[in-house]
Amino acid sequence: MRSGGGFNFKRVLILAGAVIALVIGSGFATGQELVQYFTAYGLKGFLVIAVFAVIFIYYNFQFAKVGAQEKYEVGNDIYRYYCGKYLGTFFDYYSTAFCYMSFFVMVGGASSTLRQGFGVPDWIGGILLTAIVVGIVCLGLSKLVDVIGVIGPIKIAFFVIVGLIVLVVDWPQIPAGLEAISTDTFTGAADGEGLVKAADHWLISGLSYAGFVLLWFASFMTLLGANNSRKNVDAGIVVATVVICAAIAIIYLAQVANINTGNGEVFVWNAPIPNLILAEKVWPPLSFVYAIVVFIGICATAVPLLYNPVARFAKEGTPRFRILAIALGVAGLLIGLFVPYRTLVNVIYVLNGYIGAVLLIFMVARNIRDAVAKRREHADGA
Repeated sequence: MRSGGGFNFKRVLILAGAVIALVIGSGFATGQELVQYFTAYGLKGFLVIAVFAVIFIYYNFQFAKVGAQEKYEVGNDIYRYYCGKYLGTFFDYYSTAFCYMSFFVMVGGASSTLRQGFGVPDWIGGILLTAIVVGIVCLGLSKLVDVIGVIGPIKIAFFVIVGLIVLVVDWPQIPAGLEAISTDTFTGAADGEGLVKAADHWLISGLSYAGFVLLWFASFMTLLGANNSRKNVDAGIVVATVVICAAIAIIYLAQVANINTGNGEVFVWNAPIPNLILAEKVWPPLSFVYAIVVFIGICATAVPLLYNPVARFAKEGTPRFRILAIALGVAGLLIGLFVPYRTLVNVIYVLNGYIGAVLLIFMVARNIRDAVAKRREHADGA
């Protein structure tokens, strides 16, 4: 799968698309993740974006660099590089478990999307997603990157267009939305009910958001760095980061402007799929199209999340690999269907964001040690 060392714009776009597809998962596409990590903080959501962007570029550059240097065949070896044998082994298994738990979130997101969009039972969305994801995983890493690399830019373009339309129309409503968020004044809210936040402070939210995505990217980006030109990978990371942050800003501001928009008992602030309400506001039939695009986007993100634990315990292309993919897919389906979606997002993402932040500390410490050692070498050689 390794490409040449020269710059290839088409390859950059494919790699950027793969990065985008992995970040823009069920939580992002549905809007639930954006509500908890950005919208809930009002204008301070921009500070959350800034924290995320800086950390996201840093660790993905590092993963790609180490992958290119060490030529790892197993992406999870990156944890031992940064954390040593014992703690690295812990992160190895923990990150594998986290990717698998994130697959549960994708199942829940797919189920909630089709239920809110089309009124179908949860099990239909869950089974459909699981069947598609297991099939793609069985094709292997190369096909996986090509598939999600194409889907990523398409889905984010669609989400941004919907968000932009809503934002342009409802821009004057942002002050009222900010007021509602700051005073916890939400339509239809019972006593003590309000927005679910990722953390009490925006800085912790930014660290958590970057942290939980870090555990998705550690193995994946290490392998991309080992099998692609560094120039292409680094450029893809930068392009993806700019696009993702712009998309977050646009959609979260649209949510702020419509925080109390909805009908009955479901509003942007408490809906399982708040972005469906935004799409319906643009044009009622658009909510059905939006639900389909969200579902496809969730499938694209779910693929590497299931691939990681399967590849950790079985060699790609073997009967064991395919059997394990099916077994883990079915088990994840059952869990994702029986745990509420909002609970999955809040508990799994936030908890693992803190674990990812711990890994980030070890990465920075390793970089500092390497820099000091390099400076001493130059001093001794002088």
